[in-house]
Amino acid sequence: MDPETQRALGLTTRLLSEPPDLAVVADPESWALVRKYAKQFGVAPLVAHIARLHVPRSDKEWCDGILTRSWTLHENSLYHLKFVLGLLSDAGIETICLKGPLLARRYYNPPFLRRPSADLDIGVRESDLRQACEVLVRAGYVRTGSLEEDLACSHHVELTHPARSAIELHFRASHGALGIRVDEFFGRSMLYPLPGGGTAHVPGPADEILQLVLHLAKDRYKPIFHLYEIRRLWRAASSAVREEVLELAANHHFRGVTVLTDVAFRVRWGESFLPPHLPKTKTWLNWRIDEQLYSAFEDWDKPEGDLTLHERIHGRWLELQTTDRPADALRFFGLMARVAWFQIRQRGWRTIRRHEAVSRQVKIPL
Repeated sequence: MDPETQRALGLTTRLLSEPPDLAVVADPESWALVRKYAKQFGVAPLVAHIARLHVPRSDKEWCDGILTRSWTLHENSLYHLKFVLGLLSDAGIETICLKGPLLARRYYNPPFLRRPSADLDIGVRESDLRQACEVLVRAGYVRTGSLEEDLACSHHVELTHPARSAIELHFRASHGALGIRVDEFFGRSMLYPLPGGGTAHVPGPADEILQLVLHLAKDRYKPIFHLYEIRRLWRAASSAVREEVLELAANHHFRGVTVLTDVAFRVRWGESFLPPHLPKTKTWLNWRIDEQLYSAFEDWDKPEGDLTLHERIHGRWLELQTTDRPADALRFFGLMARVAWFQIRQRGWRTIRRHEAVSRQVKIPL
């Protein structure tokens, strides 16, 4: 991470602390830097809300523009979510709303202070996945990949629509094919009243926090929105819920992820994520999970399409260091092999189709 981005991250963290450090806003140079990076860090609505009453009139326009856009996107996202839930419910498919506008309505006031979702994350049982895709395709959505590959390599199926929010149908809670099955969440889910009538299922408190922690790790600790959100929910959780989160993580072999999240909390917020009274059970690479590893994750942050082979391998190595046991590392390598196989096969099919297209256009003399 370059020095300017690092400084902007530190200033933004100070502004998002409780209470916010308003000295960041009072200094024109610091405020300009925070404003420059607010969207990149995913916290522009929060920054605008905190700063609005403490900046000059010209900067209030920037704040109002951010908040107005965020409010509009939140309402649109909620409208599209209700539409999709209705489609799946009419087909007899149970769902759980992950993250998105319903999390915003439960933990942010006003709800549009949460970063607007680019898509809708909806959990379904794996046994309902194919039918759910068929229902949405009939409604005009387009699946972006093959169901076979998604089941083997991913944790969700992506669908897009020309006029509606994109959808991610989650059958696992992040971490690709190594993630926790969403089926497990249904028994602990809770009903939440939808604006205008009706209800929707949301994850139980412990499942919701764990899913966010896993998403943070899957996003390779990209600064800083996800970490801020976990801290927000963690502070609102009871000690019993916190212990349940850590117990679930340990049972599913994601203890290393919680240890690195603890490092992130200490680096960014100066506080712990792991309760001090809990026994410190170590992972097989526990000695590598430290501030240096967390900094390496932050430095690695790049768009997936811009990565070189070396950078991709380095990213996998970073992820490998958070595995709990050698057996988990082997499962991780197995997943990487499956992903590589599907990518090679896809390139092969594209080459065949390209050759077929050429042969149809070019007449080869006999």
